Amino acid sequence: MDILLIRHAQSKGNETNTVQGQTDEGLSELGKSQALNLTEYFNSGDLNAIYSSDLGRAVETAEPTAKKLNLEIKKDIDLREADFGIWEGLTYEEVKNKYSDEYNKWHKNYYIRPSWFESFESHYKRVKKALEKILNAHQLNDKVAVFTHGGSIKTQIGYFRKLDGEGLTEFTNLNCSITLIKFNPSKTYETGKLVYYNKTVIGLTTQREL
Repeated sequence: MDILLIRHAQSKGNETNTVQGQTDEGLSELGKSQALNLTEYFNSGDLNAIYSSDLGRAVETAEPTAKKLNLEIKKDIDLREADFGIWEGLTYEEVKNKYSDEYNKWHKNYYIRPSWFESFESHYKRVKKALEKILNAHQLNDKVAVFTHGGSIKTQIGYFRKLDGEGLTEFTNLNCSITLIKFNPSKTYETGKLVYYNKTVIGLTTQREL
């Protein structure tokens, strides 16, 4: 079974370089164009299902592809980005100025998070839970798309690549980039294999990883 993890298109928060986390924002005008461009990657019959975080920026990214393929979007709160607490709504410059120690530690090691963040373990486990539900709901030869967030994808990359916190920090997701995880006949999560990471299609631009 193939699971395509797709980061949302440019959001309004990405555009202003603002920490979003679980703050619910939609796409920027560029992001809407990116979501449309993403549909060029898929043809009728390519996907058996589409899943998404329930946050607007992920759902809006999924909508054009779902419309093209005539599939419903199945939303799951467990696919959300991490909760970044008091940082949400601040620009990254404001975070660096007001919380320089916490930011520098986290920026150096992705596993070390300020006390007001959702922990890495909590974030990883709930995204894994969502993906395991998807695995159990499908057949071996199925292929599904999961529209989610940069941090949520990074938690799973860390697992499949066996990366430490410093190694994981180096990974950056582009808006609308695609990560493929392939599962063998047993369909257990532990058998997943990272085939490619951060694959992009035409018309997409680089954004922050959050």
